[in-house]
Amino acid sequence: MNELLRDTLAEHADSAEPPALDLDGIVAAGDRRISRRRATAVLGGAVVTLAAIAGGVTAARSLDRRPAPATPPPFAERRATYAIGSQIHYGKDVISVAPHRVSALVQTDAGFVFLDDDNHIYVAGPAGVRRIAPGKGTGRLTADGHGSLVGWVEDYTDRSESVVYDVAADREVARTAIGNLRGPLLDAVMGPRVVAIDGDTAYFGTLKGLYRWDLKAGTGRFIAQLAPNVVRGVSSGQYLFQRPLQHPTSGTGLAVGPAPSDSARRTFPGRQGYLSPTADYLVAGPADNQRAEPAAAALDLYSVRSGARLALRHPDHPRLIFGQWLNDSTFTAVGVRAGQNAAVDLLTCSATTLACQVSTAAFSTFTFDPTPPRDLPFAVPLGVRITHYFG
Repeated sequence: MNELLRDTLAEHADSAEPPALDLDGIVAAGDRRISRRRATAVLGGAVVTLAAIAGGVTAARSLDRRPAPATPPPFAERRATYAIGSQIHYGKDVISVAPHRVSALVQTDAGFVFLDDDNHIYVAGPAGVRRIAPGKGTGRLTADGHGSLVGWVEDYTDRSESVVYDVAADREVARTAIGNLRGPLLDAVMGPRVVAIDGDTAYFGTLKGLYRWDLKAGTGRFIAQLAPNVVRGVSSGQYLFQRPLQHPTSGTGLAVGPAPSDSARRTFPGRQGYLSPTADYLVAGPADNQRAEPAAAALDLYSVRSGARLALRHPDHPRLIFGQWLNDSTFTAVGVRAGQNAAVDLLTCSATTLACQVSTAAFSTFTFDPTPPRDLPFAVPLGVRITHYFG
């Protein structure tokens, strides 16, 4: 490039003006860009908020759909219990059944079932007191350690009928004369009884032997030809029965096993026995030496699994009358103090601590009525009267 051309181009460059800037357009474009960013942020925040609200609604609905906690039956809890006259003392609560007098009682989850002096059967529950059966010779009630079932036997001229009744449903679930038909010359030495209710199974000690009754199927199965009182109870499928099997009035001991048998491995001294709900423990006592049933005796506590006697402490109470199992390892008993016509205390005893504590002190006396039927003035949830037979 020659010198003349360079000088010409430089002159034109120096004389050229810079292009005009559209400042208003630039500001407007910037404002539009900022607006778009803010709108995006607001929209994004709104989406997040809606998502959170939606999640909250969903969670609330999910919580609402959860089933409400089941209300426990009104009398499901087992407490230290006894009855005197027309009052049932259920822990600290007192239930009046006036004008009736309680001669025997058991507890179900739906209420207390009791006998009056005429052996009529009543229920004391949340709705009050109602009569459910005439009794017809009934002198014994049987209930499970939990649930709403109770059993008894009704006597007729030609038969006895074993009955199982659902207190919560207010209806009979079983009634059968199986094993209890009476011939013209039959004079039973010992009457039939409902031996036990264990879940959905009832055990009937009949005149012909022991029957196992499926309460759901409504059918029975013959177990063994035994006297009505040979099997003393059934818990968690384990039988508590006397030994030897064929001498119901002179047995020398008790045994626990999956079936009544003279070859049972676990045996215990005593004539009266009370198996815990899980069949882990047994409270057992000697033969009746006071002509009373159940007898006040030096009851012992045993571990069923090991067969060992557990050193249960109940000072100042040389004799006990069993009450009921409150749970798998705790039971109540009436503690009889020393002396004639002695005061009695209601005790709560533990198989884990091996101690008995006084729940109610001096609530009655160990004094039999001088006139028949010669009962004690109180009852405990065993289902039978505490009776002196002679003298």
